[in-house]
Amino acid sequence: MDDLARRVLLLAGRLGAHDDGWSICSFLERLEGLGISAQVLCVSRADGAGSDDRVVEFPALGHRWHRVLGIRRLDFGGRLKVPGLMHVLHSAMEPVGVAIAEHWRLPYVQTIDEFLAPSGRLRLSRRWCRGLVAVSRDLADDLARILKVPGPMLSVVPPGIAAAEKATISARSAHVPVIGTAGPLVAASGFATFLVAARRVLDAGVDAEFVIAGQGEDEVDLRRRADRLRIADRMTFTGHPVVGLRFWNVLDVFCQTSLVPSVGRTLAMALASGVPSIASDVEGLRALVEDGVTGLRIPPGDSAALARTILDLLRDPEGARSLGARGREVIRRAFDPEAEARNLVTVYHTVLDARPEPAKQVALMC
Repeated sequence: MDDLARRVLLLAGRLGAHDDGWSICSFLERLEGLGISAQVLCVSRADGAGSDDRVVEFPALGHRWHRVLGIRRLDFGGRLKVPGLMHVLHSAMEPVGVAIAEHWRLPYVQTIDEFLAPSGRLRLSRRWCRGLVAVSRDLADDLARILKVPGPMLSVVPPGIAAAEKATISARSAHVPVIGTAGPLVAASGFATFLVAARRVLDAGVDAEFVIAGQGEDEVDLRRRADRLRIADRMTFTGHPVVGLRFWNVLDVFCQTSLVPSVGRTLAMALASGVPSIASDVEGLRALVEDGVTGLRIPPGDSAALARTILDLLRDPEGARSLGARGREVIRRAFDPEAEARNLVTVYHTVLDARPEPAKQVALMC
């Protein structure tokens, strides 16, 4: 295989906003170990990728009005090596991926990492898109059923999660439990349910703190609701969507309260970190949690059930720790970073071996 056919361009968004528990530099090294030379084109870098020459920051991609001119000025043949294939890493980068593929005549694969809204659709290049990578089997089945995506175009590759183990708190008697959730601050995330459940937990006489990590259009309304419920002094809004080891070390219980289907990336991270977790019984999340074995499930939107389940975990800390340990073991096997790299390299080779011609056209345009 020639050099061009071994080179892949990974199109990312804002590193750090999507890749918690997933180091882009470690991912590049795993790909290199499997014979793939990869570069990352991103809107902005995370701190950990700041000195890596393989990660190229291009802020214009994040601005709608600058994007077209910016794409024309991409430095293929300079800082960016001419790739044989592009991999668009997140659904949010679909329009950018299409624009790059169409302008540079570049074949690509697109990762789909969220369920589509009822009226949603995929924006893909008919000419240059060579395949879709779904992050879960439920999501792949959804794409095949609703959008009629043909089987040969669809692969399932769960994202790798390399989360560190949650620290153990020894002085339980002096510890005030912390219950948290995370995600976009929109109605579909079910955070209103979380707030009412928090009120119920406090009414049960439990001294607890609560955390919501995220940003979104509903933040003001959620803060007002917390005030009305008289829990504002017990509720912390982080104002930031990124969660990591410090977040998981703080939590005693994690709640994923989504009201709609979700791939549950944050839930998977919580489970991989050993945090006892509660999830809404919706498509996507139920595949991650075996009720009573690796986590606990509740009906979506049921604040009373959520409060009861939180209280059960807080009143049985040994059982909660066992639940977290089982969840960690199962999720780490299912979201193995090495397996992710191997499976993606298989996808890359399938596309590159079957369609070598378009990559040559990129070289001619540089």
